[in-house]
Amino acid sequence: MRRFRLTIFFLLVIPFSVPFSGSSAAVEEEDKRTALGIFDAALAQFENSRAALKKWQYHQTLTTHQLDSAGKVVAKGIWRSIVRPGDPRQLEYTAKSMEGKLSFFEAGNEEEETAPKNPGPSKATSKSENNPAESAAEAVRKYDLRNRYVWQRLPDENAAGEGAYVIAFEPKPKQSTRSREERFFGLLAGKLWVSRSDFTVLKAEAALQSPCHLFWIIAQVTTFQLNYELEPARGGNRLLRLSRATAKTVVTFPFYSVRQKHWQVITKYEPRTPRRSDQASR
Repeated sequence: MRRFRLTIFFLLVIPFSVPFSGSSAAVEEEDKRTALGIFDAALAQFENSRAALKKWQYHQTLTTHQLDSAGKVVAKGIWRSIVRPGDPRQLEYTAKSMEGKLSFFEAGNEEEETAPKNPGPSKATSKSENNPAESAAEAVRKYDLRNRYVWQRLPDENAAGEGAYVIAFEPKPKQSTRSREERFFGLLAGKLWVSRSDFTVLKAEAALQSPCHLFWIIAQVTTFQLNYELEPARGGNRLLRLSRATAKTVVTFPFYSVRQKHWQVITKYEPRTPRRSDQASR
């Protein structure tokens, strides 16, 4: 669950920010842009930002709380890591802490077996899991997200202190789904706020529209709600911007449910340094 959830996080959380130079002719065409055209431009901006961040790294913190049916926190974990865009290897964790026992988690890296014995084809996440941030753009293409939804352009608004296109998406009916990821994405709907100046994703909301059988036959993801916000640009630097994402998940089994809340924040950018493992091997 952890690998899939973080992939979804990074689909929306990575800053999409490489300066874009507009022209008066381009401004005249803005009102003619379609929702799908805006999405395509935002995806292209994501690819550009990865290239622009090759000399940078950022620190992020993921916090997870598990709650009982009354809303009381019964377990929590915090993982701090360094992300180097373009590095496909596993994140470099700088600190981890755990209180209680979180379902689906072990030591911040591996997936815990919370389903009954012999759950079917699902497997625990491998210790060699790659950096999920690096598969975000590939996931858009792999799971055909561009064509999986009905896209709609809504009236423009302001987000993160600037003008934004607003586009909404909802799943097309009677989709062909061959994997758990496709089943999940086929039930997801939401909105994106995309910068009018350079197509940076400034804000995002997404939620499941109905329960999804994702991990095991007897388990359902009954709730998934994601919110993402990018901080306003400061000092003229649109590339190195902090962000925050929150998510709520509920996985329901026949006799109990696992309720979790997640917070992921980017806290600092800095020039890229070698990984500690690389330094130790020298």
